[in-house]
Amino acid sequence: MNLYRPRKPLSQDTSMIPLINVVFLMLAFFMILGQIERSDAIRLDPPESLSREAQGEYTATLLITAQQALYLNERPLRSEQLAGEIRRLLDTAADPQSVRVLVKADATLPATELRQVLARLRTAGLLRVSLATEAAGVASPG
Repeated sequence: MNLYRPRKPLSQDTSMIPLINVVFLMLAFFMILGQIERSDAIRLDPPESLSREAQGEYTATLLITAQQALYLNERPLRSEQLAGEIRRLLDTAADPQSVRVLVKADATLPATELRQVLARLRTAGLLRVSLATEAAGVASPG
């Protein structure tokens, strides 16, 4: 005797479970392996250093390319504008002593050019300057 039993239709929810599993696995993968960093306005190869001191909080970031182009907080500026912009930073700060600028220079920038920029920062009245470097032996991301 053959009894007819109607099949229960598959609900829409059960067909979505594999897709949801894949999405959660991808989310976990990118959260674990992904690295979210704010990138600079231009790509620089920083000079190497033996120091492994971590960067702190800075009021502004100054980028100097190998072609001596300057970017203050990702805005391009000419070298003659640098002192005025630094003075403006110092004037707007609650405590001018707390203003810290991180200088990121390209490794191929001649040291004489870097010294000129640092001298301009000093004559503008800036007291705290840090030079960003890359730890020796660490390959730069490509």
